[in-house]
Amino acid sequence: MSVHPRAVARALPVAAARRLAMRGSRFASALPRALRSRPASHARASPARGRPAADRGSHVLTTAGWNDFEWGAAKIVSNEPATKEGGLRSVKIAVDAELARAYQVPGQFVQMRRSEDDKPAFLAIASPPDAASGVFELLIKPSDGVAGEVCKAPVETAVEISPPMGKGFDLGADAEKVNTTLLVATGSGVSPIRALIKSGALDGQNVTLYYGTASPAYTAFEGEFGEWRETFGVEVVNVQSRVGGPPTYVQDAIKDDVENLDAATTRAVLCGQKEMTEAVIAILEGAGVPKERCVMNF
Repeated sequence: MSVHPRAVARALPVAAARRLAMRGSRFASALPRALRSRPASHARASPARGRPAADRGSHVLTTAGWNDFEWGAAKIVSNEPATKEGGLRSVKIAVDAELARAYQVPGQFVQMRRSEDDKPAFLAIASPPDAASGVFELLIKPSDGVAGEVCKAPVETAVEISPPMGKGFDLGADAEKVNTTLLVATGSGVSPIRALIKSGALDGQNVTLYYGTASPAYTAFEGEFGEWRETFGVEVVNVQSRVGGPPTYVQDAIKDDVENLDAATTRAVLCGQKEMTEAVIAILEGAGVPKERCVMNF
């Protein structure tokens, strides 16, 4: 596949990846170094109820509390590998019009199950809100339970999903002051970040996505990096922890970069493990970026 050299540091040592990331960036002078971290995790469960998905029709979903909702019918229309290694799957599900309209904000997620006996999986939506499409795209990491079953499920498999949940990425804080957005994601945490990028909500901003993965084989949506740059103006810096040199973590790189930030006009949107996001937010706060401008989707 053809990818712009600025969009992805392919199989380069960390130091070389940083040099490549600097070349040609619209704001390399502000953030010269690439960032990486550990994969994100998404896990939470709630009681399940209802009949198996195959036995149900679509339902109008009237509420979207953690447990107070009706399950809606959906089916898998595509299930493809998202990475060469690591098992991540890109799964598209067809949903009814009510569900599609209920998805309003990038960063929201759904619960999914196959029957009433399942412990639901919580899955961030990787596609942008689009009521007309009737499809949600999900980036699913194999695990025990529903997520693992769905990763192996064939097209046309019936599932049940909740209405879209959560606040999503709230970009309202000081929006009039912000002209630079830093996106920080690792592993499967890029899923809701992709939805944000493709929604167009960051149009007109200077945007860089710092995406930490183990290697090219573990990098989801690599084939889209060129599109993100050309269509949405998002520079992608992919730092690969298993490619040359000692591992470099997001928080380590940011410590070297914050002195070049214009804190007065910068926000960050993060999706990753708690210890990573806490460390990054602490560094950014220390550089003068207000905590309310460090945005997460939960």
